[in-house]
Amino acid sequence: MIDIQTTERPPFWLNNSTSSSSVSSMEISDENSIPPELLHSLRQHSLFQRTNNEHFLEEIACHMHLRIYSPRDVIIVEGEPSKAMFFLLKGSVDVCSADFERIYATLPKGSCFGEIGILFSMPRTATVIASSKCIVALLTADDVNTILPQYPEVQKVLLFEAEERLALLNKSKSMNGAERISHKPLTERNVEEFTGARNLLQKSPYFKDCPEEFLHHISLRVEPRHYAPNDLIYKRGDEGTDLYFILSGTVELVNLNDTRSDIPVERLSSGDYFGDISVLLNKARAADARAVTAIELYILRKSDFIKAVSSFPNLQQHFKEMAEKSLSQLKTKAPLLFDTETGKTDSLMLDQTSKIKPSSVCSTTSDQDPTLLPQTAASAFRGNETRKRRASVAVWSDPYLVALANRNLKQTNSEQQANLKENSVSTKTSKSVDFYGDGRLTLFNEEILGLVVEHLDFLSVLRFAAVSKRCRDFVKYSDKVFQKVDLSHLNKRITDEVIESIVSLIDGRTKQISLSQCFYITDVGFKQLVESVPLLEAMDLNSCWLLTDKSMATLALSCPRLTQLDLSNCRKISDAGIFQLLDGKASRGQPQLTNLSLSYCKKLSDMTMSHLATFCSQSLVSLNIQRCTRITDQGFGKWAETRFPSLSTLNLTDCSFLTDQAVAYLVTAAPHLRSLSLSFCCALSDSAIEGLITLSELQDLDASFCGAAVSDVSIRSLLKSNVLEQIRCLNLRGCVRITDMCIKSILELAKLNTLNISQCPGISLNAKQNIKASGSIINLVA
Repeated sequence: MIDIQTTERPPFWLNNSTSSSSVSSMEISDENSIPPELLHSLRQHSLFQRTNNEHFLEEIACHMHLRIYSPRDVIIVEGEPSKAMFFLLKGSVDVCSADFERIYATLPKGSCFGEIGILFSMPRTATVIASSKCIVALLTADDVNTILPQYPEVQKVLLFEAEERLALLNKSKSMNGAERISHKPLTERNVEEFTGARNLLQKSPYFKDCPEEFLHHISLRVEPRHYAPNDLIYKRGDEGTDLYFILSGTVELVNLNDTRSDIPVERLSSGDYFGDISVLLNKARAADARAVTAIELYILRKSDFIKAVSSFPNLQQHFKEMAEKSLSQLKTKAPLLFDTETGKTDSLMLDQTSKIKPSSVCSTTSDQDPTLLPQTAASAFRGNETRKRRASVAVWSDPYLVALANRNLKQTNSEQQANLKENSVSTKTSKSVDFYGDGRLTLFNEEILGLVVEHLDFLSVLRFAAVSKRCRDFVKYSDKVFQKVDLSHLNKRITDEVIESIVSLIDGRTKQISLSQCFYITDVGFKQLVESVPLLEAMDLNSCWLLTDKSMATLALSCPRLTQLDLSNCRKISDAGIFQLLDGKASRGQPQLTNLSLSYCKKLSDMTMSHLATFCSQSLVSLNIQRCTRITDQGFGKWAETRFPSLSTLNLTDCSFLTDQAVAYLVTAAPHLRSLSLSFCCALSDSAIEGLITLSELQDLDASFCGAAVSDVSIRSLLKSNVLEQIRCLNLRGCVRITDMCIKSILELAKLNTLNISQCPGISLNAKQNIKASGSIINLVA
């Protein structure tokens, strides 16, 4: 880190002049040299707006170190001693897991972090890295302890902020096992420790214009709670003991006693509140509250709320008037709720709606990864899921593939070495081989023999070459051989050294090659291989872990005909590599990719989606971005600016951060989709499925384990709309909101060949028997 004194001018930290790998710092020691841009940034900071003390700002500005962090630079590490607090002046930072792979929260400009450790002498409670290029103002612990006592009001605000976050942290850690069952990782559920309950509560319309001290009392008393999809939060007729404030997810107010319980009285989402009518007006709960998605919320006990508001008489009357207004609105929306005496909800209905099989809980395949998080009650439940993660491969090395082939050919080592040496002679022209006078081979001409050899695996072709000299000549010279080469079954033996011998054998004839699971190949061996196959049209590089972006540039240069590529689980391929491949093909006028698989390439981001829109929009037919968790709605926003007229197959499985907006962009950009997988896209809602209505050619939809995205209403709307091309395959496995009404709609409107409704707790055994008895569905999984 370079320290730069006050002689440096403000443009140093405002311009993009720092290198991508360095973190620069500027210490300000003279009040007269304080950059005006710095003071302006501090004035705009939410924490300092609350202090409203200009002298304090000038004082801390003189002691601040300004640091510029490049993207992915580490700012603080969980567990380390706390030596400074930070004010984010520009850019954004990520709260992330210890391995930096999962992002739990993004803190925007104006955030403050690190004050808990300074004010309470605690180690760091989280790891923070730069999300984008950002400017951070740093105050050391010594400076804080020296300056703050001189400004009691400011010290009070900072202590409030730190006390609120620490209280929430302690409550999160003291939650029992049952309360911790959530679809988010344990660490992810403590994001509030970093953003503060105050920041979230003061955005709620319920606490608009409330005094500072009142908000502080409330922030100290709220408790985090988590509910799974379809969980009953409270029942109609219950006594009101809690207020609820939604942080994320969706809640429905319904009447489960009503036969039309699938129609909600009201649907609430992030920023909304409920439960105030019963708490403030001493009335029983007027409706049932049910979680539609996995939800995160704060609860405020009635006793705590009354205690906090008792010191503010004006607020007490204000909240009571708000509750009466809410009650009036509820009576207008659902008068039937108040026509009959409020009683207990039918127990049978509750059993059907609140009891969910553990295997039906919305999760992602990362939940089975033991390296991510410690075992919890939720992860134990998810262990019953039948979807398995990619199997681990035991890695071992044996570079003697040719020697193995020689033993199988029943020839001596010396003879095989002579054969391989002879085969290594390169030729660019095909030589016609006659097969007369060679025993049973007289039955086959070259064309028929070529068809036979085409169905042999690589080692069997080598065995065939050892039958006779003429067979060896056929393998060596015929253009019917080695057009398709599959080395995946030899994956543990394929190394850079073995590639040298393989190159001499295939001799530029190959059009399709599979190196799936060949995890020993590096950029060096790959370069040698692709430079020898200029006719290559399709390549499978699944789990070639050692390949980097350098190989993508080589591929574009050496294989002009390549249109099908599988890069699944190539961990080191980044946005830059995809750009080098696509831009290289475009600059040389080569045909672009038609089939591309990028599943489990976790380094890819929205930038890759932009590259695909730029280079492949007209050619792309099939795309797989399963588990590319850094791709967000913004990536699909790039797609909305163009069209993908040929795209018919898209796999978005486990893209758990995509929302309804991404689907809206998608249906606009790719109107001719025929096959779409949204499995485990848990952030979607009903609107996403209903948005697929415009895909008139859709035939295959996988919406398994989509949480709130699939309901009786959305499925009926979708089936009813597809009049041009009926859906033939529908996967609704693990969709907790669908009921027997969905089965009725399927029987009435759909002409399915395949249907999966397994692990759907809302579908009765009788409904499953009815659909089996109908015989209308050929492949049924129930």
